[in-house]
Amino acid sequence: MKAVAALAFAVAPAAAFLPVSAPVAPAQGSVMKMVSERSTAIPFDKRPENLDGSLVGDVGFDPAGFSNNPPRAWLIGGEGRSLKWYREAEIVHGRTAMLAALGWIVPEFVHFPGNEQVGVDAFAKTNPWDALYSVPDAGLWQIAATIFAVEVFRINRVVRGGAEPGDLGLGQGGLNPFGFNYTEEEYKTKQLQELKNGRLAMVAIIGMFLQSAITNEGLIAQLSGAFTFPDAVGKAGYYFPPGL
Repeated sequence: MKAVAALAFAVAPAAAFLPVSAPVAPAQGSVMKMVSERSTAIPFDKRPENLDGSLVGDVGFDPAGFSNNPPRAWLIGGEGRSLKWYREAEIVHGRTAMLAALGWIVPEFVHFPGNEQVGVDAFAKTNPWDALYSVPDAGLWQIAATIFAVEVFRINRVVRGGAEPGDLGLGQGGLNPFGFNYTEEEYKTKQLQELKNGRLAMVAIIGMFLQSAITNEGLIAQLSGAFTFPDAVGKAGYYFPPGL
C-alpha cells in the first residue's frame, strides 16, 4: 500500500506538466525576461531590484530585503545610496569567520606555554570558551584595542573613503609581498572564491560555537570519539534501543 501511495505522489506532480492541448510557445524574449526576474539562489522568489548581478557573488539572495533600502550617503560617504556598506560588512564578517574557524581548532594541536606572571596557564585550554575566560583582563583590553584600531582604519579607508569593499591595501594594488598580478577576470574569480569561503565559514563557526558550548569540549576532542569503537559493538543491544 505504501508503495502504491508513493508511486501516486511521484506521478501526480509530473501529470501536472502534461499539456491538455498543443501549447503555444512563448516568445524567446519573454522567457528570458521571466528567467532574469527570478532569483538564482531562490528560484521561486523575485530577484531583488538592486541586485542586478553586477556585484561579484551576487545570486539574488536577499530574503530579508536589505538591498531594497541601501545605506544613505552620510553613512558610507559619496553622493547617493549604495550597497557598498553591505558588501564591506559581508567581506569583513567572512574574513573574521575564516580566521575564527581556524583559530577554533589550532590550539588543540599547538599553543603557547603558560604565563607564570598571571598565575594561570592561559593557553592550555583546548575548549575555546574556557580559553576566552582564562585570558587575563589586560589581555582582553589588548584584544579590544587592536580590534578598535583595525576598525578605525577600515572605516576611514573603505566605508567612508574611496577604496573598494574589502580593499585594505594588502595584496594586489597595495602591499604585495607575494607579487600577485591577476588579470581583471582572474581577480573577480579570486573575489568570488573569498566570498564563498567566507559565507561557508560564517555558517561553520556558528556550529562550532554551539557545539563547543553544549559539549564543553574542543572540536577535535569531539571528533576523536567518532573513530573509537564502543565495547558493545557486535551486540544486539548496541544496534537497538532498550525495550525493543
